[in-house]
Amino acid sequence: MSYREITPLEAHDELDAFRVIDVREEAEVHGPLGCVDRAEPVPLSTVAENAPQLRGTRPLLLICRSGKRSAKACEILQEHGVGDVANLSGGMIAWNRAGLPVLHAEPMNLTALIDQVVSWTAQVGPLTTEAALDIVRQRFQRQDVSYESPTHAAVEEFINFVAESLAAVNPPDLDLSLASFRRSLAVL
Repeated sequence: MSYREITPLEAHDELDAFRVIDVREEAEVHGPLGCVDRAEPVPLSTVAENAPQLRGTRPLLLICRSGKRSAKACEILQEHGVGDVANLSGGMIAWNRAGLPVLHAEPMNLTALIDQVVSWTAQVGPLTTEAALDIVRQRFQRQDVSYESPTHAAVEEFINFVAESLAAVNPPDLDLSLASFRRSLAVL
């Protein structure tokens, strides 16, 4: 079995022909890369059990952060008899780089923004979510700032710390994600 690899520009041009399925976890869908309009969240861990509900008259366009998990989702769905599937090549990273429309769920407050940064940091870097949270709390404690009531300056300093810390790892969405975090900080 094989599935179609589709570029972001092709996908955008053909978007109305697809049922769009985002296989990232919820925190990622609401994270810095945003999501494609009309994308239905179906995390990869639930794709097999949701296969019967994903069958339909329109082909599926599967999306994730980089295109790897959505490729795996294409394989899983084909194993479960869902044949007309396409993978978004390069995922949301490539979609953002192509400058295509993205829906962003802006954080409601500074603590929610910190949670987004921590979640993303744990996903792309060597730290677990708990370890990243410990670092935030330690850094804030040194500034006499609480995690529950952070200041703009403390959050900005943390984002800068993350940028410096992950520069050596250099995840492919580093610049996109940092720009998104800074944009969110500016409106909060």
